[in-house]
Amino acid sequence: MSILKKFEKFWSGSVSFTATEMFKDLDAAAKVSVPSAAAKIVISEKTLSYDFQRIKEVDPNANTLPTSGKQNPGGKKGEKKVDNKDNKTVK
Repeated sequence: MSILKKFEKFWSGSVSFTATEMFKDLDAAAKVSVPSAAAKIVISEKTLSYDFQRIKEVDPNANTLPTSGKQNPGGKKGEKKVDNKDNKTVK
């Protein structure tokens, strides 16, 4: 019996692009800080680059999200403890 292995390869990269979007008036355009889904984005193919990052084996039978059961593993309610300090300068 042969075990079929699968591998996942990752790259990162960068690209230059130009985004254009139409607005009904100057005020509406001025309020937008990033292009929305309605924007037309044109990628400059000359600036597209890829850098290989890593390859990892993928186990299709792996349980990737372990469960802690019914109980909170910490067992206590989270509290922030702060010591009260006297900030007065003693003369």
